[in-house]
Order: sequence, then structure tokens, then C-alpha cells
Amino acid sequence: MSKPLAPKHRGLSTYEKECLAILMVVEQWRPYLQHDEFQIWTDQHSLVHLDDQRLSTVWQQKTFTKLLGLRYKICYR
Repeated sequence: MSKPLAPKHRGLSTYEKECLAILMVVEQWRPYLQHDEFQIWTDQHSLVHLDDQRLSTVWQQKTFTKLLGLRYKICYR
């Protein structure tokens, strides 16, 4: 899946861009992913600890709520 970044997303940090990419893919494939555990492979090491991080910004809270209810594991490549 490939999609260009919208102008409003170009100023985001690398962490936020990678997280946004994960959300786009999960939303696209949600009907197939919600039934079983799946792995998300990323080269952004800080995303491995997404579940353990303290959600301090509104953006992080909105992002994490979209992943609730899914069984996933984020792996560093």
C-alpha cells in the first residue's frame, strides 16, 4: 500500500509519520486483522514501545484508540 503524504502531514516527525503509516494500513486491512494476532514490522525503534509509552499528547491518544481491540505486536526490523 502506498500513498503520498498530505501537505498537513509533511511537517510531522519521523515517529509520527511511521505511526500514521501503521494506522493507514491497519484501517485499510482491519476486517482481515481483527480476528487474529498480527505483527507490525517497523524500522522505527521507538514504535516498538508504543503500548508502554505514556500518552501525553492528544495526537497520541487519538492514534492509540484506533488500535484498541486489535491484537498486534510491533517488531523492530
